[in-house]
Amino acid sequence: MSYTKLSVFFIATVTLLLTACGGGQANTNGAVDVEVVLGESSAGEFTVQSSVTEFKPDVQYQFVVTNKGQIPHEFMIIPITENMNMSAMSMEEKDAQALMIISEEELPPGATVEMDYTFTNIPEGNIEFVCALPGHFEAGMHTPITVK
Repeated sequence: MSYTKLSVFFIATVTLLLTACGGGQANTNGAVDVEVVLGESSAGEFTVQSSVTEFKPDVQYQFVVTNKGQIPHEFMIIPITENMNMSAMSMEEKDAQALMIISEEELPPGATVEMDYTFTNIPEGNIEFVCALPGHFEAGMHTPITVK
């Protein structure tokens, strides 16, 4: 096998392995790209889908959040503790708990917002990507993530 073919094979194999592990790819700024899609399913369930769900502290991530739904959504990274009742909390309380927020004004249908975030410590509780607008969390608009 020629050197060129071997190099192409090696690069293709490494790319395939990184994609399979869901590690994301570093962009030109050195941040790891995380594609997040917000929306509603035809069954009426609200969804948060992410290309990466396992994160490391002290690594810069660039979140590219797209609202592919028919209504405005927001995006939060928030620790969910055992006794937390998202339905009973005010938006101010939710905002105070959030590690990162992209507001509904920034995410109307069809909008895409890019934002960098670095997990500098691991908060207690389960960490989730959520849309905390009234009724959205309850309709399934949350996805657990891991930071370790």
